[in-house]
Amino acid sequence: MTAIKLFVAALSTAAIFAATASAQPPRDKDVVVTGAESDAVVREVPYSDLNLAAAPGETALVKRVRFAVNDVCLEAVGGHSGYLHESSVNCKTASWAGAAPQIDRAVQRARDIAANGWSAIAPVAITISAQ
Repeated sequence: MTAIKLFVAALSTAAIFAATASAQPPRDKDVVVTGAESDAVVREVPYSDLNLAAAPGETALVKRVRFAVNDVCLEAVGGHSGYLHESSVNCKTASWAGAAPQIDRAVQRARDIAANGWSAIAPVAITISAQ
C-alpha cells in the first residue's frame, strides 16, 4: 500500500510541475511591443561637443535648436506657402516651449558639473518635435 501512495504522490507532483511549466510563456519567442502610430516629426539635437557652462556653448546650442525647430516645423507644416504662416508660427511656438526646459536642464547640468564636479540632473538628449 505504501508503494501505491508514493506512486500517486509522485504522479501528482509531476502533474503540478507539468501544469506550471505549460502555463509559462515560451522563453525563445521574441517580444513585440506596439504602440499608437504618431505623426510627430522629431529631431535630436546633439550637444556633447559643447561646453554649456560657458556662454559660447550655450549660444551654439540655441542655434542648433533653432535650426531643428525650423526643420521639424517645415516638415510638419509643409512648404513655405503664405497661408501656412500661422501654422508655422504655432508649430515653432510649441516646439520652442518643449525645447526651452530641455536647454535649461542641459545648461544647469553643465554648470553644476563645472562648479561641483557632479550634477543631480541626468544627461539627456534634447529632442525637438512637431505635429
